[in-house]
Amino acid sequence: MTVLVFDNNLLSDYLNGVDDARSFLEEHERDPWGVPSIVLFEALMGSLYGYIDATPEEIIHSVTTSMEVLETTRETATEGYELQQALQKRGAPVDQLDALIAASAREHGGRFATAEKQFWTDDVRAVLDVEEYDPY
Repeated sequence: MTVLVFDNNLLSDYLNGVDDARSFLEEHERDPWGVPSIVLFEALMGSLYGYIDATPEEIIHSVTTSMEVLETTRETATEGYELQQALQKRGAPVDQLDALIAASAREHGGRFATAEKQFWTDDVRAVLDVEEYDPY
């Protein structure tokens, strides 16, 4: 089984109890789940600014009890560079931070679960295993 790596949109919806996130994750309940440390930071900022209805302690507890936090390392940065370089060659570059977050999935041999449609194209899928989370 490959790890399902959450983007911020999926993690935020999961933490907010959104039915679409719950249904999506029920379909992937047998997969191990991972959250890049940057996405955990984004969730904590969501709590700070009122986008996520949970305290930082609740977020950390929820994340660390049900998923692995994937640290952002030098290897992740290099993987993000290589991912963005491959996307650039295909004419499909993504936002730099998004490339770094998605690189965590590649680094860990996993699938990147995101609601960002820029990742759902054939050009991106040629270099990144993407799982569509479509709550809309």
